[in-house]
Amino acid sequence: MDKNLFKIHSTRFYDVEPKAIHSMAYESNRLALSRSDNSIEIWNLEHSPHIEKLIPGSPEGSIEALVWSKGRLFSTGLHGFVVEYDLVALSPKASYAVTSGSAWCLAVNKAHTHLAAGSEEGYVCLFEIFEEGLMYYKVFDKQEGRILSLSWHSSGDFIVTGSSNAIRVWNVKTGHAVNRLSLGRADSFKETLVWCVCITDDFVIISGDSRGMTSFWNGKLGTLIDEVNAHKADVLCLCLSEDQKTLYSAGVDPVIVLFARVTAGVRNQWIRSVQRAIHTHDVRSLALAGSKLISGGVDAYLCISSYPPKALNRYPPLPQAPCVQMAQGKRQLLLRYPTSLDVWQLGAAAPSVYQLSANTFLKLSQEPARLLQLKAKDDEWIVCATVSPGGDYVAYATESNVYIYHFIQSAGTLQLKKLVPPEDVGTCHRMMFIHHPTEPDLSARLLLATPKLTLQLVDVGSSGSMKVVHTFSRESGQFTMGDCIHLMDCSADGRLAAVADHTSNIVILDLKSYKVHATLPRYKSHPTALAFHPSSHLLVVSYADHKIVEYDVIRRQYTPFSKKLSEKLPVQWLSRSCAVRHITFDVRHPDVIILHDDSVIYTIDKNKEFSEPDAKITKFDTGTEDSLDAPPAPLKAPSAQQQKLNSTAAGSGPSSSCFGMSKKYKHLAYFGALDVGGELVAVEVSPLALEKHLPPALYKKRFGV
Repeated sequence: MDKNLFKIHSTRFYDVEPKAIHSMAYESNRLALSRSDNSIEIWNLEHSPHIEKLIPGSPEGSIEALVWSKGRLFSTGLHGFVVEYDLVALSPKASYAVTSGSAWCLAVNKAHTHLAAGSEEGYVCLFEIFEEGLMYYKVFDKQEGRILSLSWHSSGDFIVTGSSNAIRVWNVKTGHAVNRLSLGRADSFKETLVWCVCITDDFVIISGDSRGMTSFWNGKLGTLIDEVNAHKADVLCLCLSEDQKTLYSAGVDPVIVLFARVTAGVRNQWIRSVQRAIHTHDVRSLALAGSKLISGGVDAYLCISSYPPKALNRYPPLPQAPCVQMAQGKRQLLLRYPTSLDVWQLGAAAPSVYQLSANTFLKLSQEPARLLQLKAKDDEWIVCATVSPGGDYVAYATESNVYIYHFIQSAGTLQLKKLVPPEDVGTCHRMMFIHHPTEPDLSARLLLATPKLTLQLVDVGSSGSMKVVHTFSRESGQFTMGDCIHLMDCSADGRLAAVADHTSNIVILDLKSYKVHATLPRYKSHPTALAFHPSSHLLVVSYADHKIVEYDVIRRQYTPFSKKLSEKLPVQWLSRSCAVRHITFDVRHPDVIILHDDSVIYTIDKNKEFSEPDAKITKFDTGTEDSLDAPPAPLKAPSAQQQKLNSTAAGSGPSSSCFGMSKKYKHLAYFGALDVGGELVAVEVSPLALEKHLPPALYKKRFGV
């Protein structure tokens, strides 16, 4: 086969079930969002938006509201507690009971001194915020009906709450209601529910209700200024800009409507302006990050939009990487789900008597097959999982334990043997089997990153016995990690391991001498992917601001190519809106680096000359889209003529010869290379596969339908 041709296994058997976004909170380039499975994702929006951390959900939990307070994250829900989270251990830190049980809403005042929760029984419960935690402060008078929404006035002296058929203004000092605003009904037998409220500095109260109305009230006089029927169903969320000149509303009718504040004489008016059709289903939450609007809802996509200029980025509900791992020795894939694991055997292509060309579909001599499905005990959340390079061992961690299995595959039979981990192994955030252990009596070696910011090296003997041979800790003085470890990789000889945290600490560990081999210089942005070259001790790191570095681990310095690359990165690369999820290499092309994000595959050829930064990135020759569970299809690097045609199609400017890209896939969870060379594996989650899990959307009558 031509060296420039690759066989691609385009797989679509990763069945990801999208979970609706229920609530969001934004503070200082960090977005916290909760999903319907009660998990919390913390996104970093500073450069390219991506999931930075994930707090696992639980079936017994409930998250109805989220708030930030000076870097601390709080939530409340139907369990009746306000919960603070440990953002290093990624677990609940403390919980505080809300008066009378279940709570629906949560808000913090502008000074970040008090936190208010609205309950099912009609109480507003106030807590005082201290460094050590929350302290119960007071409870307001009981009102009839549940409190569905609340908002603080900027002075901190008043709170506005929304409930059934009414909006109330509360005096924080006395705990009494000083005003009650009554809402009309769309049906005399149906209550009007105030799902969301907010208040401006000049005491204009804005509410969204179950009639689809967005109402504007004079909070001092208790009178209605105006109401706009901008939606065909419930208004579930409002978002007021920091300068209080623009307002966004959305809900069951997923159209996001913008209201602009204009001054007409001595009177301020809110005028309905442009609208955005971004989502297909209910919009549950809105947030503003500067001029960018963040929205999420039942369709599970996180959308970041702005106008003007008109811009939209949609981030699919893919699990946090790494969610797919490959056992190259057995040509198998490990797929991680929230409470289970799947191991799949890749298909094999029948040998072809014809000369292969680009975009050819190959017949399969062996269909892909699921070999193993592991379900966590009591539906515990699987935090991380890994498979050994030879496919002989599978391990995963929940919030409480680490589970390791010997997966025996011989003569067409499959056996699974559970191993007992050492007592000093608790749980971990990341885990990785080390490549090719050299000791003869060693079957496998496992590296665990714990919530205590330590690394445990566990040896698995040929008899199944296990022991912790070393622990890298901060107390040693050399191993200093400032946050939880989220990236790990090891060299091909199994001697060196690279680990990285969210504070841009990247450390190279020697797994034989148990010492820190090298530490990379800290960068202003944190890494999103790293990988060792399979045939050398070169480490490639990609950062959130799209910088790429190549580090020579032996010489403890950046390579000359890395220094040139930092000066010649294309503008098209730097302007991307997605972070790199994974880095891989093909053994037949040792000088080619392969990277991918949610939808695009990129290559960097170190043998080719750099073009000017404004040059367009060359598009690969990729053909049509594959069918479900498609056979491997060849991909050919573009010729000089094809590069020219692709450059013309992409826009003006010369073609970038060093960089290449392919937009063949929609939602790419994983793209990696097999060690045999010339074969690549793409794990795609198609938009149609996500859509089939969604409930019906709001029906709208359309012309001609």
